[in-house]
Amino acid sequence: MAITKEQWIKIENELAGTFGNVVFSVGDHKVSVQRQRKSESTTVLSVYIDDFIKGEWFNKKESRPVCLEQVWRKRSISLYKPNEIKRIQKTFGKRDSKKYYPKLHDKTEYFDCFFTTSKSLVRQFKRIENIKLELIGGVSYELLEA
Repeated sequence: MAITKEQWIKIENELAGTFGNVVFSVGDHKVSVQRQRKSESTTVLSVYIDDFIKGEWFNKKESRPVCLEQVWRKRSISLYKPNEIKRIQKTFGKRDSKKYYPKLHDKTEYFDCFFTTSKSLVRQFKRIENIKLELIGGVSYELLEA
């Protein structure tokens, strides 16, 4: 059964709270989202797949779960910082800098297991087709409906 608009609002409100905790199932995988401390004054929403966040998932595509690209946040970063690009272009000129540094303006993409806001997480999760709600705030979804 698809998640309704009212349920998405409940999910967003739960995750916006201090101790947010929601569990979904995507295909054969259990995806749990928890609000956790990143630093002394910052919290993030951590997305666990089958109760794990493994370091090898960041580097090795073959070891990733199938649903990782759907539930983790896609990020990008420039290969060169803007100041470095300016310095290279000043040294070599625009035309020669492209010749000596063919990837000067390229970016690399990676997946991040942390979301900063509940709104951005819900926006991404709404696009997942085979997602099912299991728990909200540690309480089974079936118990909430009864």
